[in-house]
Amino acid sequence: MKLRTVKRKVVELDVIDVNSGQLQEVEIKGHYGVFTELRVDKSTLPKGVNCYELRHGEDDSYPAAMEQNVRVNYFGAVLMTDKMELGEDGYVELTFDDFGFTGEDLTMLEYRANYVEEPECFAGAEELVKFMGACDTPFELTEAEADKLLGYMSGHDFLLGEKEGKLFRGDLSYQTDKIRWSEDSIDDVINEVTEWNYEMLKQAQAEMENPRDFIDFANKKASADTLVEDYEILDKLFDRTKYGVEIEALAVTLADEFIQNLQSKGGIDGAIQKMTEAIAEGQDLLPEVSPELKQRSGKVR
Repeated sequence: MKLRTVKRKVVELDVIDVNSGQLQEVEIKGHYGVFTELRVDKSTLPKGVNCYELRHGEDDSYPAAMEQNVRVNYFGAVLMTDKMELGEDGYVELTFDDFGFTGEDLTMLEYRANYVEEPECFAGAEELVKFMGACDTPFELTEAEADKLLGYMSGHDFLLGEKEGKLFRGDLSYQTDKIRWSEDSIDDVINEVTEWNYEMLKQAQAEMENPRDFIDFANKKASADTLVEDYEILDKLFDRTKYGVEIEALAVTLADEFIQNLQSKGGIDGAIQKMTEAIAEGQDLLPEVSPELKQRSGKVR
């Protein structure tokens, strides 16, 4: 569904490299592209991607025309793989209903992955291991670890694939008969799979408490035992991610802080009280921990 409300703000018309940063996905006259309010450095356009500029009329909240080049009343630019017929006069008029934002942000690489050529899916663990050893951000995986990642992804309606040396995740449930691809990182994939395993294990252990009969208990215990085995593999894998490394650093920082408080206060009660008061006052006890990890602190273990 297109979002028809367009809220614009005054910006300086800087020239941008379309391959850097996020762009806004739009639908224009039934065609999908990505939009920017800024001027486009057309030398940065990937092969097969066209740039059309939009002009606003008296109402600058939506575009009134699409042209090859707009000098005045510039609304923005749409980048798309489809070629648009601009008519004999070199433009096509647009109405309010001809243009709308989908609400999604995409990089140019993600746009091309969704509308030009899809990433190549990993057929098995061996392919994922090989890719991670040679990609832009190498990460060592065993085939057993890669197999777990692919299995959990598949079980949650996701695929993993690669395009131009980048790892991509394909969402099978986003839209019927269409895979929605987004660029991902192996750290985030591992973190999410680890979280899925943890939640599934808690649920399986809880269900063991109220079995219907002995056979039901045996089946649930077997399921829980399998999840425990997965947990042991995934937990060690998580420790090698950037989140695992930062959590280890976090633990060291907390331990050092506690020891300092223990020495200064002359007792464990005083050290605990000092750290509790600092947390209650909202003090940042972990200045070297990344903001991203702090935001994810409720998810990672």
